[in-house]
Amino acid sequence: MSRLFLHRDKWYIDLCINNKRIRRSLHTRHKSTATKLAKQVENEIIKNVLTGNRPVSAPNLSLKALIREFLASNHGWRESTYSIYEQKLAYYLNKGLPENPTSRSMVIRCVNRMNRWAYDNKLVPELKKLEGGSRWEHRMRTFNDDEMNLILNDVKPFKYQLFVRFAYYTGARRGEICCLTEDNIREEYVSGKSGIRRIKLNKQAKEILDIIDELWQYRPTYVTQTFKKNLIRLGINNGRFHDLRRTFGYNLIKQGMPIYQLSKLLGHSSVTTTEKHYAPLLATDVGEFIL
Repeated sequence: MSRLFLHRDKWYIDLCINNKRIRRSLHTRHKSTATKLAKQVENEIIKNVLTGNRPVSAPNLSLKALIREFLASNHGWRESTYSIYEQKLAYYLNKGLPENPTSRSMVIRCVNRMNRWAYDNKLVPELKKLEGGSRWEHRMRTFNDDEMNLILNDVKPFKYQLFVRFAYYTGARRGEICCLTEDNIREEYVSGKSGIRRIKLNKQAKEILDIIDELWQYRPTYVTQTFKKNLIRLGINNGRFHDLRRTFGYNLIKQGMPIYQLSKLLGHSSVTTTEKHYAPLLATDVGEFIL
Protein backbone atom coordinates (compact mmCIF):
# COMPACT_ATOMS: atom_id res chain seq x y z
CA MET A 1 0.00 0.00 0.00
CA SER A 2 1.52 3.30 -1.06
CA ARG A 3 0.93 6.78 0.25
CA LEU A 4 1.66 10.31 -0.95
CA PHE A 5 3.29 12.96 1.17
CA LEU A 6 4.52 16.52 0.65
CA HIS A 7 8.10 17.40 1.53
CA ARG A 8 9.76 20.73 0.78
CA ASP A 9 7.13 21.71 -1.74
CA LYS A 10 7.45 18.42 -3.68
CA TRP A 11 5.21 15.36 -3.63
CA TYR A 12 6.67 11.91 -2.90
CA ILE A 13 5.36 8.36 -3.04
CA ASP A 14 6.13 6.03 -0.15
CA LEU A 15 5.61 2.24 -0.20
CA CYS A 16 6.92 -0.92 1.46
CA ILE A 17 8.03 -3.94 -0.60
CA ASN A 18 9.55 -7.08 0.97
CA ASN A 19 9.89 -5.26 4.30
CA LYS A 20 11.86 -2.52 2.57
CA ARG A 21 10.63 1.08 2.54
CA ILE A 22 11.04 2.88 -0.77
CA ARG A 23 10.45 6.55 -1.45
CA ARG A 24 10.48 8.30 -4.82
CA SER A 25 10.05 11.94 -5.70
CA LEU A 26 7.26 12.65 -8.19
CA HIS A 27 8.94 15.96 -9.11
CA THR A 28 5.75 18.00 -8.83
CA ARG A 29 4.25 20.47 -6.40
CA HIS A 30 0.69 19.80 -7.60
CA LYS A 31 -1.30 17.13 -5.79
CA SER A 32 -3.52 16.43 -8.80
CA THR A 33 -0.47 15.61 -10.95
CA ALA A 34 1.06 13.53 -8.16
CA THR A 35 -2.15 11.51 -7.81
CA LYS A 36 -2.15 10.74 -11.54
CA LEU A 37 1.51 9.67 -11.48
CA ALA A 38 1.37 7.64 -8.27
CA LYS A 39 0.02 4.38 -9.70
CA GLN A 40 2.39 4.44 -12.67
CA VAL A 41 5.44 5.06 -10.47
CA GLU A 42 4.30 2.46 -7.92
CA ASN A 43 3.98 -0.22 -10.63
CA GLU A 44 7.38 0.74 -12.00
CA ILE A 45 9.02 0.46 -8.56
CA ILE A 46 7.44 -2.94 -7.93
CA LYS A 47 8.54 -4.19 -11.35
CA ASN A 48 12.11 -2.97 -10.84
CA VAL A 49 12.34 -4.54 -7.39
CA LEU A 50 11.07 -7.90 -8.62
CA THR A 51 13.33 -7.95 -11.70
CA GLY A 52 16.35 -6.44 -9.99
CA ASN A 53 16.58 -3.56 -12.45
CA ARG A 54 17.64 -0.07 -11.44
CA PRO A 55 14.68 2.15 -10.71
CA VAL A 56 13.71 4.57 -13.42
CA SER A 57 12.55 7.72 -11.71
CA ALA A 58 11.33 9.65 -14.75
CA PRO A 59 7.51 9.60 -14.89
CA ASN A 60 5.64 9.87 -18.18
CA LEU A 61 4.16 13.37 -17.92
CA SER A 62 1.77 14.69 -20.54
CA LEU A 63 2.85 17.83 -22.40
CA LYS A 64 0.22 19.88 -20.59
CA ALA A 65 1.40 18.65 -17.18
CA LEU A 66 5.05 19.19 -18.14
CA ILE A 67 4.38 22.80 -19.16
CA ARG A 68 2.57 23.43 -15.90
CA GLU A 69 5.46 22.02 -13.86
CA PHE A 70 8.02 23.99 -15.84
CA LEU A 71 6.20 27.30 -15.40
CA ALA A 72 5.56 26.61 -11.70
CA SER A 73 9.24 25.98 -11.01
CA ASN A 74 11.44 28.81 -9.72
CA HIS A 75 13.65 29.97 -12.62
CA GLY A 76 14.39 33.45 -11.30
CA TRP A 77 12.68 35.05 -14.29
CA ARG A 78 11.34 38.54 -14.63
CA GLU A 79 7.57 38.82 -15.09
CA SER A 80 8.03 39.69 -18.77
CA THR A 81 10.18 36.56 -19.32
CA TYR A 82 7.59 34.39 -17.60
CA SER A 83 4.87 35.83 -19.86
CA ILE A 84 6.88 35.01 -22.99
CA TYR A 85 7.40 31.37 -21.94
CA GLU A 86 3.76 31.05 -20.91
CA GLN A 87 2.55 32.43 -24.25
CA LYS A 88 4.91 30.44 -26.48
CA LEU A 89 4.38 27.13 -24.66
CA ALA A 90 0.60 27.61 -24.71
CA TYR A 91 0.79 28.18 -28.47
CA TYR A 92 2.87 25.02 -28.91
CA LEU A 93 0.42 22.99 -26.79
CA ASN A 94 -2.64 24.13 -28.73
CA LYS A 95 -1.35 24.74 -32.27
CA GLY A 96 2.13 23.24 -32.60
CA LEU A 97 4.87 25.21 -34.36
CA PRO A 98 3.97 28.46 -36.17
CA GLU A 99 4.80 28.92 -39.86
CA ASN A 100 6.44 32.33 -39.45
CA PRO A 101 10.23 31.70 -39.19
CA THR A 102 10.85 34.20 -36.38
CA SER A 103 7.89 33.04 -34.27
CA ARG A 104 8.78 29.42 -34.97
CA SER A 105 12.34 29.95 -33.75
CA MET A 106 11.14 31.54 -30.51
CA VAL A 107 8.68 28.72 -29.77
CA ILE A 108 11.33 26.07 -30.47
CA ARG A 109 13.80 27.71 -28.10
CA CYS A 110 11.18 27.86 -25.33
CA VAL A 111 10.25 24.20 -25.84
CA ASN A 112 13.89 23.11 -25.88
CA ARG A 113 14.58 25.03 -22.68
CA MET A 114 11.64 23.25 -21.05
CA ASN A 115 12.77 19.83 -22.31
CA ARG A 116 16.28 20.38 -20.95
CA TRP A 117 14.85 21.38 -17.57
CA ALA A 118 12.56 18.33 -17.54
CA TYR A 119 15.44 15.98 -18.37
CA ASP A 120 17.73 17.50 -15.74
CA ASN A 121 14.97 17.10 -13.14
CA LYS A 122 14.24 13.49 -14.22
CA LEU A 123 10.73 14.29 -15.39
CA VAL A 124 11.35 12.67 -18.78
CA PRO A 125 13.40 9.55 -19.58
CA GLU A 126 15.27 11.11 -22.52
CA LEU A 127 16.26 14.53 -23.77
CA LYS A 128 14.26 15.68 -26.78
CA LYS A 129 15.38 18.62 -28.88
CA LEU A 130 13.50 20.37 -31.66
CA GLU A 131 15.63 21.53 -34.57
CA GLY A 132 15.58 25.09 -35.84
CA GLY A 133 15.67 27.12 -32.65
CA SER A 134 19.34 28.11 -32.66
CA ARG A 135 19.29 30.18 -35.84
CA TRP A 136 17.39 33.45 -35.96
CA GLU A 137 15.96 33.97 -39.44
CA HIS A 138 15.77 37.65 -40.39
CA ARG A 139 12.69 38.93 -42.15
CA MET A 140 13.51 40.40 -45.58
CA ARG A 141 10.10 41.67 -46.72
CA THR A 142 10.06 45.04 -48.47
CA PHE A 143 7.20 46.78 -50.27
CA ASN A 144 7.47 47.24 -54.03
CA ASP A 145 6.64 50.52 -55.80
CA ASP A 146 3.00 49.62 -56.48
CA GLU A 147 2.46 48.59 -52.86
CA MET A 148 4.10 51.76 -51.56
CA ASN A 149 1.91 53.88 -53.82
CA LEU A 150 -1.20 52.30 -52.26
CA ILE A 151 0.15 52.57 -48.73
CA LEU A 152 1.17 56.23 -48.99
CA ASN A 153 -2.06 57.37 -50.64
CA ASP A 154 -4.90 55.04 -49.69
CA VAL A 155 -4.34 54.20 -46.02
CA LYS A 156 -7.14 55.44 -43.72
CA PRO A 157 -7.87 57.48 -41.65
CA PHE A 158 -5.98 60.45 -43.06
CA LYS A 159 -4.13 61.40 -39.86
CA TYR A 160 -2.93 57.80 -39.58
CA GLN A 161 -1.88 57.94 -43.25
CA LEU A 162 0.36 60.89 -42.34
CA PHE A 163 1.84 58.78 -39.53
CA VAL A 164 2.63 56.05 -42.07
CA ARG A 165 4.17 58.53 -44.49
CA PHE A 166 6.31 60.04 -41.74
CA ALA A 167 7.53 56.57 -40.78
CA TYR A 168 8.56 55.83 -44.36
CA TYR A 169 10.18 59.22 -45.07
CA THR A 170 12.28 59.12 -41.88
CA GLY A 171 12.87 55.38 -41.35
CA ALA A 172 11.91 55.91 -37.71
CA ARG A 173 10.59 53.02 -35.63
CA ARG A 174 6.95 52.79 -34.58
CA GLY A 175 7.71 53.46 -30.92
CA GLU A 176 9.97 56.40 -31.74
CA ILE A 177 7.19 58.20 -33.62
CA CYS A 178 4.58 57.40 -30.96
CA CYS A 179 6.79 59.16 -28.39
CA LEU A 180 7.59 62.25 -30.49
CA THR A 181 7.49 65.63 -28.74
CA GLU A 182 7.85 69.22 -29.95
CA ASP A 183 11.40 69.22 -28.57
CA ASN A 184 12.19 66.15 -30.67
CA ILE A 185 11.02 67.95 -33.79
CA ARG A 186 13.00 71.13 -33.11
CA GLU A 187 16.24 69.31 -32.30
CA GLU A 188 15.67 66.42 -34.75
CA TYR A 189 16.17 63.56 -32.31
CA VAL A 190 14.06 60.65 -31.05
CA SER A 191 14.12 58.31 -28.07
CA GLY A 192 13.63 54.63 -28.70
CA LYS A 193 15.12 51.16 -28.84
CA SER A 194 18.72 52.35 -29.14
CA GLY A 195 18.35 55.29 -26.75
CA ILE A 196 18.45 58.89 -27.94
CA ARG A 197 19.45 59.27 -31.58
CA ARG A 198 19.25 61.94 -34.25
CA ILE A 199 16.87 61.64 -37.18
CA LYS A 200 17.00 63.44 -40.49
CA LEU A 201 13.81 65.31 -41.41
CA ASN A 202 13.77 65.56 -45.18
CA LYS A 203 11.47 67.86 -47.14
CA GLN A 204 8.66 65.28 -47.24
CA ALA A 205 8.76 64.70 -43.48
CA LYS A 206 8.73 68.45 -42.76
CA GLU A 207 5.71 68.93 -45.02
CA ILE A 208 3.81 66.34 -42.97
CA LEU A 209 4.65 68.14 -39.72
CA ASP A 210 3.33 71.38 -41.24
CA ILE A 211 -0.01 69.70 -42.04
CA ILE A 212 -0.85 68.06 -38.70
CA ASP A 213 -2.38 70.13 -35.88
CA GLU A 214 -0.78 68.06 -33.12
CA LEU A 215 1.66 65.17 -32.91
CA TRP A 216 0.36 61.62 -32.91
CA GLN A 217 -0.36 60.08 -29.54
CA TYR A 218 -1.02 56.56 -30.81
CA ARG A 219 -0.56 53.39 -28.83
CA PRO A 220 1.87 50.98 -30.55
CA THR A 221 -0.85 48.30 -30.70
CA TYR A 222 -3.17 50.73 -32.51
CA VAL A 223 -0.45 51.45 -35.08
CA THR A 224 0.11 47.75 -35.75
CA GLN A 225 -3.53 46.73 -35.91
CA THR A 226 -4.63 49.65 -38.08
CA PHE A 227 -1.79 49.00 -40.52
CA LYS A 228 -2.74 45.33 -40.73
CA LYS A 229 -6.41 46.16 -41.41
CA ASN A 230 -5.43 48.60 -44.15
CA LEU A 231 -3.14 46.08 -45.85
CA ILE A 232 -5.97 43.54 -45.91
CA ARG A 233 -8.30 46.15 -47.42
CA LEU A 234 -5.69 47.10 -50.04
CA GLY A 235 -4.93 43.46 -50.92
CA ILE A 236 -1.29 43.57 -49.75
CA ASN A 237 -0.14 40.27 -48.28
CA ASN A 238 2.49 39.43 -45.66
CA GLY A 239 3.16 43.02 -44.67
CA ARG A 240 4.05 44.55 -41.32
CA PHE A 241 4.50 48.11 -40.15
CA HIS A 242 8.25 47.60 -39.56
CA ASP A 243 8.60 46.67 -43.25
CA LEU A 244 8.26 50.40 -43.99
CA ARG A 245 11.58 50.98 -42.24
CA ARG A 246 13.22 48.13 -44.15
CA THR A 247 11.83 49.47 -47.46
CA PHE A 248 13.16 52.94 -46.56
CA GLY A 249 16.67 51.57 -46.07
CA TYR A 250 16.54 49.29 -49.10
CA ASN A 251 15.47 52.10 -51.45
CA LEU A 252 18.22 54.42 -50.16
CA ILE A 253 20.87 51.76 -50.78
CA LYS A 254 19.53 51.26 -54.31
CA GLN A 255 19.91 55.01 -54.83
CA GLY A 256 23.59 54.73 -53.90
CA MET A 257 23.71 55.69 -50.23
CA PRO A 258 26.80 54.15 -48.53
CA ILE A 259 26.02 51.45 -45.96
CA TYR A 260 27.82 53.42 -43.21
CA GLN A 261 25.66 56.50 -43.81
CA LEU A 262 22.50 54.39 -43.82
CA SER A 263 23.56 52.76 -40.56
CA LYS A 264 23.80 56.17 -38.90
CA LEU A 265 20.46 57.22 -40.39
CA LEU A 266 18.68 54.10 -39.07
CA GLY A 267 20.25 54.41 -35.64
CA HIS A 268 21.86 50.96 -35.72
CA SER A 269 24.43 50.23 -33.03
CA SER A 270 27.01 49.24 -35.67
CA VAL A 271 27.44 48.86 -39.42
CA THR A 272 27.49 45.10 -38.86
CA THR A 273 23.83 45.24 -37.85
CA THR A 274 22.94 47.11 -41.04
CA GLU A 275 24.88 44.69 -43.22
CA LYS A 276 23.21 41.72 -41.54
CA HIS A 277 19.75 43.07 -42.35
CA TYR A 278 20.34 44.45 -45.84
CA ALA A 279 23.03 42.26 -47.43
CA PRO A 280 20.53 39.43 -48.23
CA LEU A 281 18.24 41.95 -49.95
CA LEU A 282 21.03 43.42 -52.05
CA ALA A 283 22.26 39.99 -53.11
CA THR A 284 18.99 39.36 -54.94
CA ASP A 285 19.59 42.37 -57.21
CA VAL A 286 23.00 41.36 -58.54
CA GLY A 287 22.80 40.73 -62.28
CA GLU A 288 25.25 39.60 -64.95
CA PHE A 289 28.58 41.42 -65.12
CA ILE A 290 31.97 41.11 -66.85
CA LEU A 291 35.33 41.89 -65.25
